[in-house]
Amino acid sequence: MSSSNKASSIVYSVATRRNRDAARKALTEFFYPEEPLTLAYRYGREVTVDDLENSLAFLDQGTVTLATLNDPELGSNAAAAPVVGIAIGGPSHAALQVTVETQKFTDVMAFLKMVSDRSLPGARGSRPCYNLHCLAVHPAFRGRSIARRLVQEQLLLAKSATFDAFTADATASASAQLLRQLGMQEISRMRFDQYRNERGEPVFDTIPDAEVITLEQLL
Repeated sequence: MSSSNKASSIVYSVATRRNRDAARKALTEFFYPEEPLTLAYRYGREVTVDDLENSLAFLDQGTVTLATLNDPELGSNAAAAPVVGIAIGGPSHAALQVTVETQKFTDVMAFLKMVSDRSLPGARGSRPCYNLHCLAVHPAFRGRSIARRLVQEQLLLAKSATFDAFTADATASASAQLLRQLGMQEISRMRFDQYRNERGEPVFDTIPDAEVITLEQLL
C-alpha cells in the first residue's frame, strides 16, 4: 500500500455489511498483529474466528467507522477502496456479539469483564455507556491524525445514541495519549499480569507496558 497519499484524500464513513471484506482485511493486517492482548496471550498469538467475527458483528450495529483512500477511479465501487484506518465501538453491555467458542476468546472476554468491573468505582457517567473497542491505523498512514478523526467519528455516534458517557479501554500507550488529548479522563488501569483465570493461572505473558487504561468522557 502506497504511503504517498495525503490526509485530504482520506474519506471517513460508517461501515455497513458491504464493507465486511475490507473491514476483515484491516483487522487482520494492522489491528490484531499489533494488539497487545493478542501478542501477550501465552497460549498462542493466532486470531481466533470467534474474536474476529465478534468484531465484524458490529457492522450490523452501524458502529464501525472506516478511513478509506479516496480513489475517483473506483467510481460506484467505492466499497473496494483500501481501508487505512478502522474504529469499532458500541454499547458496553453489548460487547459480546457472537458465541464464544475458543479458550483464548473466553480468557480475553473474562479479562475485559474484570477491567470493566474495576473501572466502575471511578466512573462518573452511568452504565451501560458507549465503549470504543478497537482503534487501528495502517502503519504507512500513521502521523496524519487519522486515529484522532476516527475517535471523533465514534464520539458522534455515541452522542447520537442515548448514553451519557463514552469510554475506551486503551491497551497501547499511543492510544491512551491520544484519548487524553481529546479530553478523556483516566478512571482505572490494570496490568495484564494481574489477571488470573478461574484456576489461578496467569493467562498473559509479561510484556513491556502491558496494561489496559480505561478512560471516560461525559457526553
